[in-house]
Amino acid sequence: MNIAYNILIGIFKNILLPTLSIFSDKIKSFLLVRVNLLGKISSEIDITKKHIWIHTSSLGEYELAIPLIKEIKKNFNEKIILTFFSESGFKLKKRIKEISYTYYLPIDTEYNAKEFIRIINPNISIFVKQEIWPNYIKELEKKKIKSYLVNYTFNKVTSKILYGTIKKFNKVYVQDKISVENIKRLGLNNVEYCGNLKFNRAFLQKDEVYKNDKLHRYLKGYKCIVCGSTWEKDEEIIINYIKENKVKDIKYIIAPHMVNKKNIERIKNKLGNEVNLLSDNVYNIHYNVLLVDSIGVLKYIYKFATISYIGGGFIKKGLHNILESCIYGNPIIIGKNYKFFNEAKDLINLKGGFSIKNSKEFNAIVNKLIFNEKKRNKIQIINSKFINDNLVSINEIIKSIKNE
Repeated sequence: MNIAYNILIGIFKNILLPTLSIFSDKIKSFLLVRVNLLGKISSEIDITKKHIWIHTSSLGEYELAIPLIKEIKKNFNEKIILTFFSESGFKLKKRIKEISYTYYLPIDTEYNAKEFIRIINPNISIFVKQEIWPNYIKELEKKKIKSYLVNYTFNKVTSKILYGTIKKFNKVYVQDKISVENIKRLGLNNVEYCGNLKFNRAFLQKDEVYKNDKLHRYLKGYKCIVCGSTWEKDEEIIINYIKENKVKDIKYIIAPHMVNKKNIERIKNKLGNEVNLLSDNVYNIHYNVLLVDSIGVLKYIYKFATISYIGGGFIKKGLHNILESCIYGNPIIIGKNYKFFNEAKDLINLKGGFSIKNSKEFNAIVNKLIFNEKKRNKIQIINSKFINDNLVSINEIIKSIKNE
């Protein structure tokens, strides 16, 4: 497997990516940010000192890792190095103070793995969710450096393919008990159930301060439907509702999955350009739609919601994080594709969330809830209990790491 993997990673790095970068600005950027990356890291880090290395793929994985990172900093003296595979997390302007250094992850070649680990000199390494990179894990094992995989879920294809790499981790902490059983069936015993850190992240989020006086004034006295991480199919349904329902005391906040200028303009055009942008200096009170045109703030904007719609549910595995809204007790509406998301399935079973297949169902649920305060209060109790009942004992993870 190692030989085949290294041949493929070599083709990926030296042929496929350079070719595709001719046609894709995103791939071109992926390569540019990694030019002389090892040299940059080496110039900024004291390689004689031990560090703790935490790797996440993107912004979502970083967010769910925050509660764990905070506890690690309380329990260990080493500085924390955070790496990202994609740009979404790296470009976030404000990261938690517990992190000392942030870098892109060099492509997983044998040379990069050896050099990167030599430079950062980790005492402990933690990979989040599905981030399993064979050459990095192999090098960590070779150097006898503790490595952990947290918030992992079993996948019947990739878990089998990466069996040899997964067994190299000192411990694999998984989200659900079914994953524990499936991984053990592969003959792996380095697995432990811990639960989903998304719940802990949502719990912390509730007490974080988001100041936006303009938004407070704009929404004062209005019901608000917040539609987060939306794709085109989601937006068709939402915009259809906005156009058909002319109730004056409802405002809508739409936070599209893609916040680039082209996509924002597309949505504005669909709405006849009578739209405020979150970044505007002044909001027009007569426009009942506000578009979020920046990343990193959506989780706080859910606080203003009377009802929340979470996007991505019309893509097979695209549903976005429902817990960021659930923590505020909002009724949650999602699309029809949620079978791969345990928290969505559980919340719908508890009647704190609702799934829709089309505009007709969306309209019916919104109209049922938007002015029914008694019904929403019942849902708030359900959703708050749902969060509290599923919090992960992070202290148990820390204790387990210390005892390895």
